[in-house]
Amino acid sequence: MSKVSSFPTGKPHISYSEVRCWKECPYRHKLLYIDKIDVFKPSPYLDFGTQVHEGCESFLKTNTVPKEKLLENIRNAWEKNGFDDPEWVKKQPGWYKYYPVQEWCEWASNMWDDVPRFLDETFPDWECVAAEQDLYEDIAGRDVKFKGFIDLVVKTEDGKYHIVDWKTTSWGWDSRRRSDPMVTYQLTLYKYFFCEKHGIDPKNVETHFALLKRTADKNKVEFFRVTSGAKKTENALKLLHMALYNIGKQRYLKKRSNCNKCAFNMTPECP
Repeated sequence: MSKVSSFPTGKPHISYSEVRCWKECPYRHKLLYIDKIDVFKPSPYLDFGTQVHEGCESFLKTNTVPKEKLLENIRNAWEKNGFDDPEWVKKQPGWYKYYPVQEWCEWASNMWDDVPRFLDETFPDWECVAAEQDLYEDIAGRDVKFKGFIDLVVKTEDGKYHIVDWKTTSWGWDSRRRSDPMVTYQLTLYKYFFCEKHGIDPKNVETHFALLKRTADKNKVEFFRVTSGAKKTENALKLLHMALYNIGKQRYLKKRSNCNKCAFNMTPECP
């Protein structure tokens, strides 16, 4: 039987998504990770993203994409959750735009077709070092480990390593999201712990988000390079330790400026 951690979450590790949740609202973190209150709702974006990621991973590991199987998974998810049901669509927020399942399948297929070409053009003679590289690394001065999965690690002829994280999106990212530390710190921490795991000089590692764009007419894949120098790495680690310290001290302040985008807003758990 595995030992239960004394950390308030009961887990011996923390992920970046958990750190980000704490930063957005410590009280929401408590409800999700300590009280274990599940507010998950089926989402076409989630099911679509999962299958796209699996297709990319399969290509990297086997040089093939089991399209029919993955597209069938998408269709099954739409049927199971009623994403094509007009009644379900009516209940969605005002920003939600409906597309039939066939369009989602076409987007996925086009993305998988464009990924190999894009990798060849971006990283000539690239070598796949790892697909779904697991991280479960010690955090200095803490009893909790950092847990994560890197979608892709590529090595190029110049000896550089390139950490890549797939992100499905509609048309791309605006400048605000590209410069948001809470978006880019994910790759900064991945780079830090990847280098720690393998004893690699950080100067030889670059980080990228690969934007897989659903509605783009061409160039379905776009790389967005994230710079992660010493100062940014220091700031990302500071955030990680700040989260661990405050979670450990069970400080659960509400960040009310983020209430409007929280699933717990105006619920019995957070009235």
